[in-house]
Amino acid sequence: MLKYVAAFALVAMPLAALAPNQQSDDFNDGVQQYNLKLGLGWAQDNQAPYRVQALMGSFDFMATDRLSIRGNSALPLSTATGDMKFYPFMLGGALHLLPRYWLDLYVGADAGFVYISSPSANLAPSWSTQVTPLVGVTLYYWGVFYLEGEAGYNVMQYANSAPIDMSAPTFRVRMGFYL
Repeated sequence: MLKYVAAFALVAMPLAALAPNQQSDDFNDGVQQYNLKLGLGWAQDNQAPYRVQALMGSFDFMATDRLSIRGNSALPLSTATGDMKFYPFMLGGALHLLPRYWLDLYVGADAGFVYISSPSANLAPSWSTQVTPLVGVTLYYWGVFYLEGEAGYNVMQYANSAPIDMSAPTFRVRMGFYL
């Protein structure tokens, strides 16, 4: 166990050196402007017959103390329909309700495009638009790390030839670091 703690410390110390203003109690000053969060996590999209579990990467740049510009993309880990392809590319923004402390509540929205296809579900390969209003909470810890959870509702618009509507709730959990 001690060797794992030592290995984690070797990884965490260089990250902490990149963001000296985020160490100790100074990071609770409410200032978030110009911080960049990078994360990796799990996402679930779509209705039950077309559900997708995905590995999602994200960034979140704080333009001011309360407004952020965000983006994410995902690779499917598993799908309810075996031959389904689902690759979202999203950009958006978020309004952070409180100055940053150890807990951050926010509301926001992502919009972008999803590459989707599934021969068995009669979905020809296509790019579809998606908008996702969401709410989330971030827990900051150990100076440069965070844990985040989001819930939202994907509103997907397909071409006239698509036989199904895959608008549905989405859930996301991710971990990462911020600078």
